[in-house]
Amino acid sequence: MPKMHLKGRILQIVRENTLGKSEKGIWDYDIAKQVLTEYELQGAYAMGSVRIALTDLFSGALIETSEEKLDNGEHFGKDKVLFKYTLTSFGEDRMKDAGII
Repeated sequence: MPKMHLKGRILQIVRENTLGKSEKGIWDYDIAKQVLTEYELQGAYAMGSVRIALTDLFSGALIETSEEKLDNGEHFGKDKVLFKYTLTSFGEDRMKDAGII
């Protein structure tokens, strides 16, 4: 069976970590790790592709940030800004419209 397109899967991951959890949201590096594992990808280019997709979903108001912090060098590079994302109600509506959920 073909895999979900990257942005659709990212939305699913964010949704899974937004609904019904006391600690809502998921950090961008956790999304990237999960996507890279599921899609059997590796390397800086793949990590960057996930971050670009997150930026696009954010600019489209499908996801929003709930927290930010600086990377200590563990994830994307020292002093890069890390974001914790949650799904917006608009994002959930679009997922329903697209048949992703």
